[in-house]
Amino acid sequence: MSKAFTKEDSDVPEAPTRRRGIPVPADGLNYLTPDGERALRAELAGLAAGDEERAHELAEHLATAVTMGPPDDTTRVGFGAKVTVEHDDGKRTTYRLVGAIEAAPREGKIYWRSPIAEALYDARVGDSVALPRTQVSVVAIAYT
Repeated sequence: MSKAFTKEDSDVPEAPTRRRGIPVPADGLNYLTPDGERALRAELAGLAAGDEERAHELAEHLATAVTMGPPDDTTRVGFGAKVTVEHDDGKRTTYRLVGAIEAAPREGKIYWRSPIAEALYDARVGDSVALPRTQVSVVAIAYT
C-alpha cells in the first residue's frame, strides 16, 4: 500500500484544547472544579498578546465562578466526580462531571448539567443507571 494512504499518528501534532464562545451559565451556577480553576488561571496567565477574545472569556468565567471541592458524601456521584461505568458488553467508560468551560467530552469531561451527568448524579457504586440510549452499571466513583 502506498504511504499516501496511511495515517501516521506521530506526524500529526496534538491540537490544544481551546474552546471559544462558552457562555457563563445565565442562572449563576458557574461551578468549577479546583483542577479546572487552576488550569484556567494558568492558561490566562500564559496567553500571548493578541488573544484578547480568549482572555476575556477566561476572565469572565473566573470572575463569576464558584469553585466546588468534593462533597461530604464521596460515595455518591456529585460535581467533580470521576465516574466509571460498565456497559452490558463489558466496555468501561469514565466521565468527570465538571463546569461549563471545563467540559471536554472527548476527554470524558462532561458538563454537570448534561443529560449523562444528570442521569449519573447521586448514583452509588453498583447502581444501574439509564443513560441516553443505554443502561450502565456504576463501578467506581472517585474525587481527585
